Amino acid sequence: MKPLGEQNHYELLEVSCEADPGEIERAYRMAQAAYASDSLATYSVFGEEDAISLRERIELAYEVLSDPERRRAYDGSLAGEPLPPASAGSAFELERERPARNEPKPLAPLALAAFDDLEAEAGSSGYDGARLRRARMRRGLELEQIAQVTKINPTYLRFLEEERFDDLPAAVYVRGFVGAYARCCGLDLSAVVPSYMERFETGRIARKRSRQGQPV
Repeated sequence: MKPLGEQNHYELLEVSCEADPGEIERAYRMAQAAYASDSLATYSVFGEEDAISLRERIELAYEVLSDPERRRAYDGSLAGEPLPPASAGSAFELERERPARNEPKPLAPLALAAFDDLEAEAGSSGYDGARLRRARMRRGLELEQIAQVTKINPTYLRFLEEERFDDLPAAVYVRGFVGAYARCCGLDLSAVVPSYMERFETGRIARKRSRQGQPV
């Protein structure tokens, strides 16, 4: 496997040169989550400067491969065709010429449009396990993929979706699980985490009262 600094855009996102836009979108989200500033991968492998540089390269790879025209030009460069003249916004701009970014790049407009219904649905009544599962499936992600990125046991991820609150660990851990899950799915953590944790706390209290014979 090539060192990260020598990988092209496809290798960096771990997709083939024939990947369709959906595959590129999913790979970008997975890479974005894997190398987020608070991810285990970042802390255990990279220093802060290296991690920032890597996130910049991931952003650039996605920008190029998600734009059909820029992708065609980039593919031509990989095949040995002459590069187009350098210009503002070129697919081949150098990383050092790009402004530093600490925030993840928003979804492209087309991708946002595809998921507007999900966000509108969740905004009315919050996020429950079923909505998390739908968010994951609409992005074409498997639980095992999320587990690989977040280092969370896939059994716990399944318990989140099934709202098996009694089988989950303490609330502090569940909060982290939900945040990592939401990040992998490209969801707004500030909306998902409080909403789900409210259901989690309410559900546990209800079950406790039920076991004690108290009214729920």
